[in-house]
Amino acid sequence: MNVKNSQTESTHLGLRSGQRLGKYQLIKHLGTGGSCEVWKARDSVEDIDVALKIPLIGVNGKRDNMQLFREIRLVSQLRHPSILRTKNADIIDGHLVLATEVSMGTLDDRSRPMAPSRLFPIMIQVLDGLAHAHAHKVVHCDVSPTNIFLLPQGRAALGDFGISLRIQGRMTTIDDFGTPGYVAPEQAYGRPTYSSDCFAVGLIFYEYITGVLPRWPFNWPFKGYQRLRDKTSQTFVQFLKRALTLDPDKRYTHANDMLCAFMEAIPQKFQASPLGRPVNGTRPDWVKMRREAFQRKYGQILNTHHVCKHCKEPMSEAMLACPWCGAADHRFDQTTQFDYYCDRCHRGMLPEWKFCPWCYGPGYEPFKSEPVTGLRFHGHCEHCHGKLMRFMRYCPHCQRKIVQPWPLRSMPEVCGHCEGPVDSHFWRFCPWCEKDLVQHS
Repeated sequence: MNVKNSQTESTHLGLRSGQRLGKYQLIKHLGTGGSCEVWKARDSVEDIDVALKIPLIGVNGKRDNMQLFREIRLVSQLRHPSILRTKNADIIDGHLVLATEVSMGTLDDRSRPMAPSRLFPIMIQVLDGLAHAHAHKVVHCDVSPTNIFLLPQGRAALGDFGISLRIQGRMTTIDDFGTPGYVAPEQAYGRPTYSSDCFAVGLIFYEYITGVLPRWPFNWPFKGYQRLRDKTSQTFVQFLKRALTLDPDKRYTHANDMLCAFMEAIPQKFQASPLGRPVNGTRPDWVKMRREAFQRKYGQILNTHHVCKHCKEPMSEAMLACPWCGAADHRFDQTTQFDYYCDRCHRGMLPEWKFCPWCYGPGYEPFKSEPVTGLRFHGHCEHCHGKLMRFMRYCPHCQRKIVQPWPLRSMPEVCGHCEGPVDSHFWRFCPWCEKDLVQHS
């Protein structure tokens, strides 16, 4: 929603400062958007300030409630710290009123260009909230600086889901195309996708780093390209180039993909050193952010619900060594999800396994037992056809060594020594053979 700031009384709905709407006392008219007035108000019950969105009266003399109804229903299902929270929705004195957190302003209030050290913590949160929306099949359709709200304690939240779409089967067209200047080409033709939101995020990145908002026909490189290179890195430039490609099929397919790629592309100088002035008094925890990005991308596939006892980074029982620090002295006997554990390598085992699939140690005599729930098998032994789990090194049924490496399409690289799947953007060591990825690259 584009809100034009106003210091005067409302002329559209006849509301005034000091007026009461139910439990809310109006304090200040913050502005008027395309379909709503926005007021700062005091909640007399909770004794807190809130922002109220109230639909305008259309040219036909009727209130345009539908867009706000849509936003209320969507946001009520999107509980996330980086999505502007709806505190209450009600009909008061004939007005449909949506109460949200009151922000300290929007990203649009900040000057361009902005230092990457101040921009990156904001955009990580925006992408995190957008990824949550996409996971719930919601396309925002209006990601713009005016809809990125800055809140206390360094929080940033994406708001105004009024023209968003819930994807159900085939994509549908929309009547409102979002904020001019931040709309992907296919969205301008009424065909928005998740990647349309990613395109808008890419435009915001480019504008706030270079001071230039790219415009149609979006021919790369855009004006300000040299500043982008000087202020970031070649890896980050390639990240942004992909986000801003015209073909939506060649962009990031949804915000989670873009967030993971962004975390990998953050220039080293912003990860390893203090990030300039803190945002609203706080500094971002880059280590934590990268860990969360890794878990979103690989946590379920790799089953990384253990942590390294040395560096505290995520790892799984199947790994010979921590891929982050290279430590290989881990025990999982107290945290394994299996029924038993191997006395030799202290990794989990099932009672029907004759040999440990991780270290070839002795197993247990098979006996009848309730199966462990939640375990997934991804193949069969080519000799005995017994079920195998991903990254096993030996067949637990017939003792044969598994020679072929386990492929993993979501991992971008393979180890130069063992050909196991790795991602050197996150890892320093191969977890399958313990080799240094830098030395063997």
